Amino acid sequence: MEMWLKITLMLCVYGVLKETRPSEPFITKYLINPPMNFTTDQVSQDIYPVSIYSMLILCVVIFLITDLVRYKPIIILLSTSAMSVYLMLIFGRSLIVMQILEVLYGLFSVCEVAYYTYIYAKVDKSHYQEVTGYTRAAYLVGRAVSGIISQTLVSSGFSYYSLNIVTFVALTLSGIWALFLPPVESSIYFNPVNVDMETGKRIKTPFGEKLVYGFKQLWKDFVSAFKSFYVVKWAFWWALATCCYYQILQYVQPLWEQILEDNPQSGGNLNGAVETAYTLISAGGAYGFGKLQADWAKHGELVLCLGSLLIAGILFVMSRTSSIIFAYGTYILYALIYNSMMTISNSEVAKTINPDSYGLIFGFTTFIALLMQSLLTIIVIEDLNLDPKTQFLVYGGYFAVLSAVFAVKCIIDLIRKHSRNSANLILESR
Repeated sequence: MEMWLKITLMLCVYGVLKETRPSEPFITKYLINPPMNFTTDQVSQDIYPVSIYSMLILCVVIFLITDLVRYKPIIILLSTSAMSVYLMLIFGRSLIVMQILEVLYGLFSVCEVAYYTYIYAKVDKSHYQEVTGYTRAAYLVGRAVSGIISQTLVSSGFSYYSLNIVTFVALTLSGIWALFLPPVESSIYFNPVNVDMETGKRIKTPFGEKLVYGFKQLWKDFVSAFKSFYVVKWAFWWALATCCYYQILQYVQPLWEQILEDNPQSGGNLNGAVETAYTLISAGGAYGFGKLQADWAKHGELVLCLGSLLIAGILFVMSRTSSIIFAYGTYILYALIYNSMMTISNSEVAKTINPDSYGLIFGFTTFIALLMQSLLTIIVIEDLNLDPKTQFLVYGGYFAVLSAVFAVKCIIDLIRKHSRNSANLILESR
């Protein structure tokens, strides 16, 4: 087996293990039932927002040092922080413990950048497209396995508490596996090459010089990427759509709980099955759109406009429905559309920028998404104190505004095209 493929498979095994977290589809149910007994308002307003702010603060530090420390230490930190989260879920009971836990969950979340970018520092550029597909597939397989395990255990009568133990075991295995990942010999950015002119041998570079060189390269790639309006356009949608996606993932379970409280009904314990379905269907959509041959430079704005409008409609329906099964179905449909459009957005950006700078652009767009999510949380959760149904009405309005932005761009392009055609006709008539 070729070395690049062996390393990729090792990373993929790690990816499956770290995503095998069967407690996540039922985390809100665990927190609002014995032995935790928090209220839905406490979960939505006092616990969940902490991880959002934690991610915003920590992401800058983690994104900057991941390449500097050469990836593997951050991957180990990822598993360590995740294990700590679930130990605290197993043994902790107080609000303050849950809030500390959310800080660690934020650390775990931002450390995932190392999982997605480690492989680019280990394989040749000619394999980038293949390894990207493999690592994304591992993520999806892990999520699907997680959903299947959680739904099977809950349907078999196991408690929500027991899901935390299974999750902790899987994450412990991921931490052990991470120790055996091959180290990265040199960073992508912080790796200046100084050669002795007389001997031709490489000279060890002082740490300070490495830092200066690395940040210069980061800035150079950043400017190179974002001087292209085409990259800005796709990254703009990527960041703003991801902001709301994170928020929906965080608060969809409280929405389901409100629907069940307002309208008691059967079928409200299928969160794991929904997780599996949304993961597999989204994977199919992402794969299909990844293979779709289209002129996105020509039709991109229209697709972003119509896709955002469709998402807005789905979220409006989710906020109004009283059927938990219908809420599950619309959530799966939302995830399908979002992930399909993200596939296009990611690929269009990746095709336009320097391959080495993908991690940088990924980090920057994620930071903007987290910044926007923090503002959204402050306004919607803390200031306005909206219930989950009203929150999703706001999120629908958010995507409607995003759709309107691209609709305006489409109209401007049509007017310009019409003006150019008219001018050409006038010139030809002369």
